[in-house]
Amino acid sequence: MKSNYLLIGLLFCLPFSLQAQEFGFGVRGGFNTYSIGEIITVGSNGPNGPEAGLVFDPVEDIGFQFGGYFVAQFGKFYVRPELNYMSFQNHYDFPDQQSKWTRSKIDFPILLGYDIIGPVSVYAGPDFGFFSDAEIEGVQETSFTTGNVGPDLEKTAVNLNFGVTFKFKSIGIDLRYEMALAETEEEREDFIRSAYGVNLADLKPYNPNVLSLSVFIDIFRTDSGNIGEFFAGLFKSDKCYCPYNK
Repeated sequence: MKSNYLLIGLLFCLPFSLQAQEFGFGVRGGFNTYSIGEIITVGSNGPNGPEAGLVFDPVEDIGFQFGGYFVAQFGKFYVRPELNYMSFQNHYDFPDQQSKWTRSKIDFPILLGYDIIGPVSVYAGPDFGFFSDAEIEGVQETSFTTGNVGPDLEKTAVNLNFGVTFKFKSIGIDLRYEMALAETEEEREDFIRSAYGVNLADLKPYNPNVLSLSVFIDIFRTDSGNIGEFFAGLFKSDKCYCPYNK
């Protein structure tokens, strides 16, 4: 499945890069928040546990991300495929102690953008994500739980990205919202009551959306006036042409 997603993405980007007026590549990194569902206690939580129906809202902690990108420019339009690693963190404030929620993913977004004015551009596009298992501290495997220990979530997903960038020369800032196309299913979790003060609880359905802020840097970029000379220079035996070394 992973190789199919990557192959489709590369085949999609190839014709754009061959016809581009300019192209480049760079690195990016930053921070994110990740939305997850509330937890509601159910049934009997023991004589010293909370009553049924208590709601624990997730607290969004700051996660991080880093990766690289390729960009092909066509006047004001551009195509930017990326390959990123993203780490997500949240927690629940249970009666006795916090329970941390963690997950990570490798994602491959293909972004179609437009330079609207000066250094500002907007973009949108699909995101192909490959997730690790989600983990919630304190969850134990019993006959009351559904699936694995912790949330039993899909390992792959296709989401949508929307964002805006502000760029000055080779450095830019990227504000992005990733919208999930599918909601998760409700799951029953069994926590260690002696440690967290919660026993049986339901993790409610949610849309795992991501809000991220990152900085990106062009490592290499051609311009519209010398891209033809760049490709011609690749095949010369006496020198290696680079447009930044004129």
